[in-house]
Amino acid sequence: MKTISRKVARGGRREAILDAATTLFSTRGYAETGMDDIGQAVGVTGPAVYRHFASKQELLAATLERAVEHAAAILPLVRAEALAPEESLRRLVDLTAHACIDERALAVLYWQESRNLPDEPRRHFERLQREFIEGYAEVLRAVRTDLTPSEARMAVHAAASLMRSVATRESTLDEEHLHRLLATMAYSALMTASAE
Repeated sequence: MKTISRKVARGGRREAILDAATTLFSTRGYAETGMDDIGQAVGVTGPAVYRHFASKQELLAATLERAVEHAAAILPLVRAEALAPEESLRRLVDLTAHACIDERALAVLYWQESRNLPDEPRRHFERLQREFIEGYAEVLRAVRTDLTPSEARMAVHAAASLMRSVATRESTLDEEHLHRLLATMAYSALMTASAE
């Protein structure tokens, strides 16, 4: 019983460290945040953080993995619902807008700090991002058959940029109002995208 309790406590501490790192990296910046700062935020010493993560870069990679996992889960969910093409696109935009609002800190972290990763993990995240954009573009092209694959990918990049822009902006709008505004704008952008 004690072993299980310790294991759960260790898992809880690791998650608390990830939460603190996400908040601090996204608000202060990666370079300005030390392991001691992260430890202090969860009530441990800086060296205690190293029991869970070998380096600050490894900790950054773990926080970014969370961001990518959240984004990667959206597309399979939409596909599993087997909706008509236009409804699939609406659902995809809707869930992405919700994720950008609900996970602001992760969004900021991914787009501002992934450059601080070593080459190998950075390439890993870039590959996952390309796969997400490609899948999103396929959903878009099922509705917008006039778009080439390249045009669809660029339209998705633009809509994604619009949606994640909320991550770095303060707003007096309540989250539901903000979500509707963001989803409507992104969907409209995708539906009116044209190279002509």
